Amino acid sequence: MSVEYWFLLPVGISIAFLAMSSGISAGTFWVPVYLLWAQFDAPVAFWMTLATMLCGYGSGVVRNLRQGTIHRDFIVQYLPLTVPAAVVGAYLSPALNGCRVILLFGVFVCGYGARMLVQKWHQPATPQRLRAGLPWGIAISGGVLLGLITVGLGELMLPRMLADRKLGRAADAVGAAVLIIFVTSLAAALARLNGPFMAALVEQHTTLLRAMAFAAPGVILGGQLGPMIARRFNARSLQLYVAVLLLLVGALMLVRFLAMAGFMG
Repeated sequence: MSVEYWFLLPVGISIAFLAMSSGISAGTFWVPVYLLWAQFDAPVAFWMTLATMLCGYGSGVVRNLRQGTIHRDFIVQYLPLTVPAAVVGAYLSPALNGCRVILLFGVFVCGYGARMLVQKWHQPATPQRLRAGLPWGIAISGGVLLGLITVGLGELMLPRMLADRKLGRAADAVGAAVLIIFVTSLAAALARLNGPFMAALVEQHTTLLRAMAFAAPGVILGGQLGPMIARRFNARSLQLYVAVLLLLVGALMLVRFLAMAGFMG
């Protein structure tokens, strides 16, 4: 077996651990790994991100179910909206060329990272609790973003979940986000399996299998470890760290966009 993609094993453990313990989208980190490090073409990189996320989030769902850290009301509220929205986003994704997708991803991640930083420094001592209600805008917007660029759903959902008056433990919101992202990512991955995508996957199947041979075990292990830490971890303490990571990843994607657009010689 080729060890060309050995680095995806430790990277997979780290990404899945962070995603499962915080509720942010693992795609935020996998897209630049596959685009910049593994150097896959943009369409294949985005599908590989979805496939890798399914392995990691599937593992995380099993762990959260075992330890009872899933807020079931959130599942009922979000899934009926996120799944069809992700399918719509997946069908719209071919209309965006690779360069524009990378730009969209970079701008979104930078903007959200900056928003998280602002919220961190201006957060009141006693957070405001919101009444329960159907989060139509968040669920639909997050689902479409996940279908288009594989990220955005967890980042939009989690703050709303953590502010819900019915929430007891922060870990229950993280566990619910993990399950919702898993099911929604599965729908988006299936919707992306059209003719051109299948042709690209068949053409590069050897390379993709070599990559998944290391990425899948890594995210499965990380998916088991993350929820165990989430039970003890205060979600707020991750906000500053995650915001900085999002800004760094977004900056890398914008540099990639400039290079593809020919602005960097």
